[in-house]
Amino acid sequence: MSRKTRTDRGGARGRSRRTKLLINSFLVGALALTAGGTWWFLHPSSAQADSSATVRTATATVGTVSTTISAQGSIAAATTASPSFAVSGTVATVDVTVGDVVTVGQQLGTLDTSDLDDAVTQAQAQVTSAKAQVTTAGLQLTAAQQSLSEAQAALATTTTTTDPSTGVSTTTSKGSASQVTSAKAQVNNAAAQVTTAQAAVTQATTDLATAKANVAKAVLTAPIAGTVTAVTGTAGSTVSGGSSSSAASGTSAGTATTATTSSTTSSGFVTIADMTVLTSSASFAEADAAQLSVGQVAAVTFPAVDGATATAKVTSISPTGTATNSVVTYAATITLDSAPAGVRLGQTADVTVTTAQATDAITLPSNAVAVGTTAADGTTTGTVSLRAADGTTTVTTVTIGVQGDTTTQIVSGVAEGDTVVVSLDTAVGTTTTTTTSQFGGGGQMPAGGFPGGPGSNG
Repeated sequence: MSRKTRTDRGGARGRSRRTKLLINSFLVGALALTAGGTWWFLHPSSAQADSSATVRTATATVGTVSTTISAQGSIAAATTASPSFAVSGTVATVDVTVGDVVTVGQQLGTLDTSDLDDAVTQAQAQVTSAKAQVTTAGLQLTAAQQSLSEAQAALATTTTTTDPSTGVSTTTSKGSASQVTSAKAQVNNAAAQVTTAQAAVTQATTDLATAKANVAKAVLTAPIAGTVTAVTGTAGSTVSGGSSSSAASGTSAGTATTATTSSTTSSGFVTIADMTVLTSSASFAEADAAQLSVGQVAAVTFPAVDGATATAKVTSISPTGTATNSVVTYAATITLDSAPAGVRLGQTADVTVTTAQATDAITLPSNAVAVGTTAADGTTTGTVSLRAADGTTTVTTVTIGVQGDTTTQIVSGVAEGDTVVVSLDTAVGTTTTTTTSQFGGGGQMPAGGFPGGPGSNG
C-alpha cells in the first residue's frame, strides 16, 4: 500500500470522527434543552427565584341568602270524593264520563226504582194496618173501661133485707169484688194493646219515610265540584248500599258513599277530584326533614311540562318516617298556590322548600367563609380573609347568619364593598382572579431561557 493511500484513508477516518463528535454534541445539547424545559414547567416555583401567585377574590354585596332542601313527589288533588249509592239496587243510568266537570248536586247516575217503589207501597200498607190496629185497640180499651165502671157500680150498690121472724137485717151488694178485679185486668190488657198498636204505627211511619227517602237516593249527585277522574259504575250492574268518606291530603271532602258492583267492590260509583287546589306529597331525607315546618314556602317545577312553575307552601308533615333499605324519609304535603296550565294529576313534581332566608343581607360566597363554632345562644362565628387595596390580607372574625346553598349571610365583621379572598379549591359565585409575577410579563418566562439551559448565565 502506498503512503498516499494510507494518508487518504487516515484523513477520512479523522473527518468521520469529527463529524460524529459534532453530531453527539448537538444531540446532548438538544436533550439538555428539552429536559430543562420539561423540568421548568413541572417545577416553576423551584426553577426560578421569581414566582406567580393567583388570588381569587369576591366582593361583599347586599342580597338575599336562602337555604333550601329538595325532594320529588307526584301531583294530586287536595280534595277528592268517591260517591256511590246509599241504597241497594240495579244501576239504571250512568250520567257522566271521565273528564266531565261537575258541580255540587249534579246528577251522576240513577238506580231502577221498581223495588224501591214497591217498598214504599208496602210501608204505606203497614202504616194503614197499624193505624187500624190502634183504632181496634182503642175500642177494646173503651169497652173494658165501661165494664170496669159497671162492675165497680154494681159492687157499690147494696140491698138491705130484714128477717120478720128474727128481726135481723142483712145488707148485700149487687156486684162482687172479683168482677171488679177481672174488669181491671181487661182494661190493662186493652191499654197494652193500644200502646203496641201505637208503636206499630210509629215504626210503620218511619219505614214509610225511609222507603220514600230511598227512592230519592236512587239518584246519585256530586258531593263536591270537580273533574270526574274515574267511572266504575255500569248500567245493569247491582250495587249494595253503604257509606264512607273519601278525601286526599287530609282535607275533608264531606260524606261520600261506597258502592259494590255485581262483580267487584269499588271505591265509588265515580271519583271526583277538585283540580283547583293541587298538592304534592314529597319524601324528604331524614336530615332535611328536621328543617321542615308547616308554612314554609316552596317552589315547584314539573319535568314533563316545560316552563311550568308554581309557588307553594308546606301544609303538613308526617310525624312518622318510612324506612327503605335502611334510609329513613318523611313525607310532607306541599300545597300549590295555584294550578299551572298543562299540569295533570299523577305528574312528577320537583319540590324545593326554602327553610331559611335573609333579605337585604351582607352576603359572601360560602367558600370565602370559614365557619367556626355556634355558641349556646345560637350565634355562629367564623373567619374571612379581608384583602386590602395594597394586596395584603387580614384574617377577620365575623358573625354568620343564614348559611345558604352558595352564599352566606355576614351579620357583622364585613361591610358592603369589602374584598375577601375566596378558596381556590371550592370557588363558586362571582370572583375575580389577580396574577402577580416578579419577573414581569404577566407570568412570561424570564429572559435567558430555562434555568441551566442554553443561554443561561448560571
